Amino acid sequence: MFDTDFYQQHLNRVSRSFAFCIGNLKTPLRAWVGLTYLICRVLDTVEDAPWGQKESQIAQFDRFNKFLLSSPKPDEVKAWAESFPSEIPEGEKLLLDQSYELFEDLHSAPGSVKEIITEMVLSMSNGMRFFVENKQSGVLKLSTLSEVNQYCFFVAGVVGEALARLVEHIEPRFQETKMRLVDAHNFGLFLQKVNLLKDQITDKAEGREFVHSRKEIEQSLEANAFGAYRFLRELPLEQREFRLFCAWSLFLGLASLPWLDKGFAEEKLTKLPREEAEEIFSSVEQVIDDPAQVKQLFEALMQGANLKVLEDEQYEAVGLSSAKSPEAWFHKAYRGGLSESQLAFLGI
Repeated sequence: MFDTDFYQQHLNRVSRSFAFCIGNLKTPLRAWVGLTYLICRVLDTVEDAPWGQKESQIAQFDRFNKFLLSSPKPDEVKAWAESFPSEIPEGEKLLLDQSYELFEDLHSAPGSVKEIITEMVLSMSNGMRFFVENKQSGVLKLSTLSEVNQYCFFVAGVVGEALARLVEHIEPRFQETKMRLVDAHNFGLFLQKVNLLKDQITDKAEGREFVHSRKEIEQSLEANAFGAYRFLRELPLEQREFRLFCAWSLFLGLASLPWLDKGFAEEKLTKLPREEAEEIFSSVEQVIDDPAQVKQLFEALMQGANLKVLEDEQYEAVGLSSAKSPEAWFHKAYRGGLSESQLAFLGI
């Protein structure tokens, strides 16, 4: 159970940046986070694979959910994996082929850990399934910021909630507060919106129109980024490896934003240069034990991304100005711990 070498091999294939960050975590978080991430990547393949028929894709979501809720047999998972389209990346195909081990580890995990991962991944699956079912002429299109927030909530926000709850499970100095899970979701929303902006051109070519307005999404990043920073700020200093995990992700996302705008203007994918990314990794590691220096680095990167640094009162006012509560389908899909008012706070 929890073969971190097995996890790391797959992480290296499907996500170099997260492979590095997760690989630096300590046990048991390294195992729990690695397992969670890889199960979510399997689910991403259900969403992103080039399915010929919507019905086939929906059936794959249903079988995935069944594997989450009860321990499957190896031949069930094998048949499920073999029914995917052949045109998927090799790393994802290898992960699918060995996904039985992931489900087996999930069902062998300590009860509370299994419950956290299952609730959050099931929420993600339900949310993804809803958006797939509501494609228009084969196109997954988001038309408002509220819809963008809903989509990002399910594909990334719930991961933030899972991470917060897993840390709380082992760290008595990091107990749940009223805003803790909201901040964790804003962390996920921030990272996912950066991805949507990065992939806008390629996504559209593949039938996914996630960006209704770059300007409006970029403006919303101010609150999302500040919530992510608050989550990082409240982590106990003793959780150094997890603080690094969060800081690297947040600060690389912020540093990427100017390059994404440059690439979009030139109609090509432009990534953060490797040298600059390495500098971010090094700078974060040097300052991570000093909250004042972490704040300075955060504010500098926000300024570089043309984003306003909020105060706590401004952040909470942004959330309180959110318009309406989520619709019934949302509550049916989401299995986590946020209240109606907290969901409205997130702009859902």
